[in-house]
Amino acid sequence: MLGRRSRHASQAFEVLIAGGGVGALEAALALHRLARDRVKLTLVSPGDDFHYQPMAVLEPFVRRAPRRLPLARFASELNMEFVQDSVEGVACERRVLLTAGGRELPYDALVIAVGARREAALEDAVTVDVPGTSESLRGLIDEIDAGVVASIGFVAPRPTWPLPVYELALLAREHAREHGVELAITILTAEQRPLAVFGSAVSDELEALLERAEIATILGAQVSASPGGGLLVDPGGNVLRFDRVVALPRLAGPALTGLPTDADGFLAANALGQLAGVQDVFAVGDATDFPVKYGGIAAQQADAAAAMIAAAAGADVVPAPFDGIVHGFLLRGRTLSRLHFSARIEGGAAHDSRIGEESIAAPEAKISARYLGPYLDDLWASGARWLSGPWSGVGVPGADSR
Repeated sequence: MLGRRSRHASQAFEVLIAGGGVGALEAALALHRLARDRVKLTLVSPGDDFHYQPMAVLEPFVRRAPRRLPLARFASELNMEFVQDSVEGVACERRVLLTAGGRELPYDALVIAVGARREAALEDAVTVDVPGTSESLRGLIDEIDAGVVASIGFVAPRPTWPLPVYELALLAREHAREHGVELAITILTAEQRPLAVFGSAVSDELEALLERAEIATILGAQVSASPGGGLLVDPGGNVLRFDRVVALPRLAGPALTGLPTDADGFLAANALGQLAGVQDVFAVGDATDFPVKYGGIAAQQADAAAAMIAAAAGADVVPAPFDGIVHGFLLRGRTLSRLHFSARIEGGAAHDSRIGEESIAAPEAKISARYLGPYLDDLWASGARWLSGPWSGVGVPGADSR
């Protein structure tokens, strides 16, 4: 049961939400809907904007700028306070959030949705990270068009969220073929099988897809820069050379002072989002030790945490734990051909892995977010429709991030 700071019981329940991504916005919307005026919400984020990330890998290939939502506008619509600052730590015994700007923000409940820290994996590689995918890849795509690049190595190091590396490789293959360019593409991943976290059904299909696309894959690669140039891909010292190397960033947990973390700085939260041994603090999304870093997961975790907090604030809500079920898909090309998948992740292993050409989840979505999806649909329904088919504009529910 959540507690309350020493003050009059009639005062609104003070809830701080730290972060500016899917998990943070989903938690805010869920609490706004479930608890209404029983809670006083404050959003704390170092950035100005929420970056819509699900289609970020596609944006450089269609020459479109990423979608953004000003966080101040979002907070104003929910009648919540917006504090632009980064989180340094938590003084749990005092129930105070500590910021880089020297603020001490009190809370009755705290939701940590700050995401993971991202670090460049390789020197001299193009490091791809959302929301900067378009900017980081623009020059490379120009080089492909000019025919001055004959080979690209796409690297998914450990630890990272590997799904974008497969989408980028497939999009690059499609782009090169459309421009009549001969391009050798190799994926180097630390995984033992492609997207192994989703189970054998997904790995089998993805391996076949990469083979059809004539994309080579090196599994179990421990990639580092070679002193003489090129990439060391294993402890045996084998070196590969590419005209260009594109690498996903390594991920690490936020490692916030005052909160227990694992060796990589990630927060261990239970199925209700609660941190073990810490009262009134919840963690959702990429900041947690859940092995899948996906916007739909962040949203589901946020819903579970929000229900717990709303119930503690007096709302008639029955909390339900996050069930670990992941729905999503992988983009196979610019025309939005999709490979849908579903799996239940438990104990770091995939169960009930399924894959198909049609959406397994309903409604169809790149990221499934109960509250954020409809909010974005309504917000941008009349905006520019720059994607064809059912994914026009931003009319899709919800991801961390991917």
